[in-house]
Amino acid sequence: MGLGLWFIVILAGAMGQFVDTLAGMGFGAFSSSFMIAGGVAPALVVATVNVAKVGSGLFSGLAHWRFGNVRWKWAGPLALSGVAGGVLGGSLLVHIPQGLTRFWLPVLLLLMGLLLLRRFLFEATAVPSVVGASTEWDPPARAGLWWNAVRKWKAASTGVQLAVIGLFGGVINGLSGAYGPFTTTSVLLTKGGHPRYSVGSVNLAEFFVAGAVSVAILSQINWAEFGWQLPVGLIAGSILTAPLGAYLSRRLPLRSIGVLMGIAMVGLNVFSLLRSLA
Repeated sequence: MGLGLWFIVILAGAMGQFVDTLAGMGFGAFSSSFMIAGGVAPALVVATVNVAKVGSGLFSGLAHWRFGNVRWKWAGPLALSGVAGGVLGGSLLVHIPQGLTRFWLPVLLLLMGLLLLRRFLFEATAVPSVVGASTEWDPPARAGLWWNAVRKWKAASTGVQLAVIGLFGGVINGLSGAYGPFTTTSVLLTKGGHPRYSVGSVNLAEFFVAGAVSVAILSQINWAEFGWQLPVGLIAGSILTAPLGAYLSRRLPLRSIGVLMGIAMVGLNVFSLLRSLA
């Protein structure tokens, strides 16, 4: 691995871990965006990110379990369906022409950056202005097909809801390396409660999903092309900035962190799209 690629991967790990430590999500999404913008092949990017997340996901999931942040009735369906979705997404990524993935993978990551911007810019609208007021949103009594679908989704069992979220989260992770922005946000919006339960349950499930995606991609690409230097560089970069992110997370407003992360993701992936079109 050349010196330039080492620099790109280490910097991607450093920036990804920095925003993940600050905002509780974004390691996969941001580091993937950075490496794609740096010219690394999409399949190698996703495989690298997921191999690195196997270790970090294990320790993170165990820590959340130790502090009581994991709800097993949430983590189980998320992990089982997420593994299936991750294998599907990883297999699709390998078999799609690289020229095509260099275009639509930044599109997917760009949309996730916009989703993060929307979430953090309008997060205050989900907070009740009156103590004890409900944050639930109910569709009108006279509703069309869309509203009926929303009502049925809200009435579905917890297992079904989480299995659907886990499946789509796994597919997105297999295609982009990004798991937290979609899955954590969806679980939080669907199940409610304190955010720590959504974050903890998703973090534990991510360990299994990342492992499945890693196996799915690495079993179908040239191992010599992959090289273990890539995840080592990503992990090395993450070690550099984790303490700084943890320090600043206690002092910076969460909304500012999320907005900055969204802006960075949008900017990186717009650059990648322009380069792929050129």
